[in-house]
Amino acid sequence: MATINKNRVRLGDLLIQRGALTQEQLARALETQQQSQQQRLIGEILIDLGYATKEQVLSAVAESCGVPFARLVPQLVDQSVRSALPESFLQKHGVLPLFRIRDMLTVATSEPSNLFLLDEIAHVAGLSVQLVAATPENIYQMIEHAAAEGKDQPPAEETSPEHFFATDMALPDDYDTAYGTWPPDKVMSLLVREAVRSRASAIHLEPDEKMLRVRFCIDGALRVVMRPPARLAAGLTGALEEMMGCAAHGTSGGESRRSARLLVQGKAVQVHLTALGTAFGPRVTVRLVRDDEAQRPLEKLGCDFELLARYHEMIAPLRGLVVVAGPRASGTTTTLYSSLNALDPIRLNLCTFESSINFNIPGVSQFSPSTCGAPDAEAALGRLLLQRPDVLVLDCELSDAALVMAAEAARDGGLVLARLRAGDAADAIARLAARVPADVLAVALRGVLAQRLVRTICPHCRMTYEPLPNVKRQVAEKYGPVEAYVKGRGCSYCTRTGLVGQIGLFELAPMDAGLAPHLEQPMGHAEWRAAIRAAGYLSLWVDGINKVRAGITSLDEVTAVLSGCPDGPAQPAAGRVRSAAANPN
Repeated sequence: MATINKNRVRLGDLLIQRGALTQEQLARALETQQQSQQQRLIGEILIDLGYATKEQVLSAVAESCGVPFARLVPQLVDQSVRSALPESFLQKHGVLPLFRIRDMLTVATSEPSNLFLLDEIAHVAGLSVQLVAATPENIYQMIEHAAAEGKDQPPAEETSPEHFFATDMALPDDYDTAYGTWPPDKVMSLLVREAVRSRASAIHLEPDEKMLRVRFCIDGALRVVMRPPARLAAGLTGALEEMMGCAAHGTSGGESRRSARLLVQGKAVQVHLTALGTAFGPRVTVRLVRDDEAQRPLEKLGCDFELLARYHEMIAPLRGLVVVAGPRASGTTTTLYSSLNALDPIRLNLCTFESSINFNIPGVSQFSPSTCGAPDAEAALGRLLLQRPDVLVLDCELSDAALVMAAEAARDGGLVLARLRAGDAADAIARLAARVPADVLAVALRGVLAQRLVRTICPHCRMTYEPLPNVKRQVAEKYGPVEAYVKGRGCSYCTRTGLVGQIGLFELAPMDAGLAPHLEQPMGHAEWRAAIRAAGYLSLWVDGINKVRAGITSLDEVTAVLSGCPDGPAQPAAGRVRSAAANPN
């Protein structure tokens, strides 16, 4: 249990040190206290005389007790821990649970020096307790706000993203007053916890001359959650490194990469920290990979039934080259991991070669350039192939020589699943044909799965609407009529975006009798695209419109993600700008 500093500095002396009080004012207040017939505290007298405010007095009392002072805001209150103390207890004692980290409950109180109250809170909650001081008015305001927010929450049985930061929360200049003397490790723990609760794939710490911009990457879009003073950057970065168990390896200057596995609110999370020096200090990106996200079965990626059945047929023989194609942040890594999870790690020798190991997969031997001890990827891949893998996943950028080596390994036996940066299936095949000899590719290549990620419509604010007439007409002419167009209105559940979560758009081009003969002759992107359509395989656009037709995503979302991708409407609807930064997929 947290203890209170009993050898504390006197309140008046602290206020004088802070410049909130003069010696003359303190003398008058002490004189008033002596003359009073009631036993009044010096803090009460200072407030009555107008020499100090309630916040100044309570902040000084908190410091003398070794307790941080905070001006509470809704973003600091975790609704899930409110039940740690009965409602009657909150009202009677004027306390409010803020959040819980492991077995430590942080509680706001206006009586930081009350040791009996501290013991009672710990006894009722059954947890260790850490106090935060706040004014009683502020606490009761947050109690009422939290109660009102609780009524608006989605039903418990539904999966909620529980976005912690509902808006762009620009902190005031007096950050120290707003968040008190909170140590950096507590602030960083709060950020990591809320990033995981918000399903963020990354946390960005971006220092500027005067401000540290903190952003979460949620569903592929970056969102500002905090703007503390820049002086806190080093402390937060150090706290994060200490949390990951690598505080001895600083990030000041140059580049630094760290990885660790953490347990955050009962969820196993793989954390990857990358820091790169800037003019104002290290810019830190923290990628977060949750176990439940990295171990999704293929059936839950968003493929339709027929396409998924063909993909299973493609990888089932455990031989040949299968390419998963897409630009950055398109979900290719997740698809490769899901493909591995569909295979038998007991019977098969499963290996991966990854630019960085995003997630540890039980039963799979995972390698990266840094673990192989080879001078380059080509040499590392050569050593890896000596391990004779039955299935090899390549989730990295490969040189032409390394790609040829992988294709030859697939030709000679075994299954090679490779990631390739490309716009669609035709683009991927044309790129492969330009880099791999035709005789090798014709024997090795079994097919290409191209994909993108789109956000799905919020289930709590979904609504039907009518798009512009010309857009509706173009969609109907190209892909057939859509009975009802659906989008999200925007609510607190989806942080006013109307969209929550992501699903894949897919295009599959298996090298069957309709496509395989074309590998024997040189063809460009457009020719491959025509051949794929002629063979009856649908484009990313068709899959996207089908998901619009099913009410899964919106037309604007599909148009924004597939902007620039061929086979779209003649005049695409205006869409939002997507950020692909720091997405581990």
